[in-house]
Amino acid sequence: MLAMMIYVLVVGVLLSIAALIAEYAARQRGGSRRWIWMVTIVASIALPLIIPSVTVQVPELIKPTNSPQSIALRQATSVKMPPALLDLGMPQLDATPHRFDVLFHRIWLGASLAMLAALILSGGLLYSRKRSWATGALCNTPVFIAPDVGPAVVGLLRPRIVVPAWLLQESAARQQFVLAHEQSHLDARDPQMLTIALCLLLAMPWNLPLWWQLRRLRRAIEVDCDARVLRSGRDMTGYCETLIQVGQNQSSYIGAVAAMSESGSFLEQRIKIMLLKPGKWARLSALAMVVVSVGTAAFAAQVTPPDNTGATVSVSPAVLTNYVGFYKFMGPYAVMSITLDGSQLSAQLTGQRAVPIYPSSNTAFFYKAVNAHLDFVVDAQGHPTALVLHQNGRDVTAPRIDAAAAQQIQNALDKRVSAQQPLPDSEQVLQIVLSPNDDSPRLGPGLAKARREQQAAISAMDAKLGPVTSHEFIGVNPQGWDKYVVRHENGTEEVSFVLDSDGTIVGAWRSQQ
Repeated sequence: MLAMMIYVLVVGVLLSIAALIAEYAARQRGGSRRWIWMVTIVASIALPLIIPSVTVQVPELIKPTNSPQSIALRQATSVKMPPALLDLGMPQLDATPHRFDVLFHRIWLGASLAMLAALILSGGLLYSRKRSWATGALCNTPVFIAPDVGPAVVGLLRPRIVVPAWLLQESAARQQFVLAHEQSHLDARDPQMLTIALCLLLAMPWNLPLWWQLRRLRRAIEVDCDARVLRSGRDMTGYCETLIQVGQNQSSYIGAVAAMSESGSFLEQRIKIMLLKPGKWARLSALAMVVVSVGTAAFAAQVTPPDNTGATVSVSPAVLTNYVGFYKFMGPYAVMSITLDGSQLSAQLTGQRAVPIYPSSNTAFFYKAVNAHLDFVVDAQGHPTALVLHQNGRDVTAPRIDAAAAQQIQNALDKRVSAQQPLPDSEQVLQIVLSPNDDSPRLGPGLAKARREQQAAISAMDAKLGPVTSHEFIGVNPQGWDKYVVRHENGTEEVSFVLDSDGTIVGAWRSQQ
């Protein structure tokens, strides 16, 4: 879940940057801006849902020979997010829902419900206040007249203009400027657009870029409204003076509505935008900004989502049955068993429980329980020869073995777990695992690489725990790894490791207690 949150936020930030650049391009050309931000809000929600889950069927006419019939959009992305630093080698796939995921889902649901309740309450209060407002006419236009509210447009199904009582004492010209502004909101259906944006925000209330996009949308709505009023032939000087007076008579807050009154700083920006004259290179600079904006949006679409998201595609039972079997991982006891129950494939690594895997193509499968996915390697006849596990930025290839070889490995593991005896040179191996150096000839290439990638995290943990004071062998775990409790001056950690048949250390795990 954390990886998915980061992905959603990254996409939201990139799309926000693209929209901001596009907005400046629209300013150079005097174009509409509100639709830029509305599309960005929709894209910030839709893109993280579509890219991980949508699969495109490849027509037979253009499909290369032996290629899959369907392609997941996630497989067409090319910008990989940095992997998390989680372990020192062997895969850990025995996953149960993380406590953080359960808590976050509850907070997410609670926040959405609280926001929905707030919007309903705000609407109810606005309706209650409307009943106390007088009805009247301003320059022959029906309006609500309120003591301290407006000018604004209120209501969704039948929006109406509300004006403050003080406006009745102003000149007819000033009243017409106000009415022209609010009528422009009505004609452009700005209240409905703002309501739709708020409802979309209910889907991801924790998504901070969405809140910023909503703020930019509200401002873009007002700027576009100013432009429409001036294009209708209204005098700019008189209109700006009216804006200033409305700003000096601030309306009381009535919720997220299309209102003429805004903060003083934004009012100043609106006036500067209206007075802005296109520069000599306006067209060229606008074109350059559009190109950069489109490129940034395309980059956002190319960010690869986490592996444990997505929707399944249809794979024939014959293909699924073909993958059932055993695949040998690193280490003397690590075997991946692929089983089929009905139409559901499951993968079970030695000493762990079976975890369902879901197809994103004929050969690619992903986990929903953990951030990992599998690719089956097939020969020219379509028979699987190996599988590749992708997890934490690393790829582990496991060749297929027969049932007899898998049983021999299981018998050796059962014997070792039953004996609960450390390896002959277990103490020496423990010192290598605890050592900050990664140049020991006994370290397997994969483990040495993992240690180098996580050197900063390892050094930080060692500095926090302090020197080793003692250690104790506590048994052999279900995967056949030696387990130790290592005591330091400032804490305790659990260390486990496994050796290959030639004595190479191929997997290690350190966990602070």
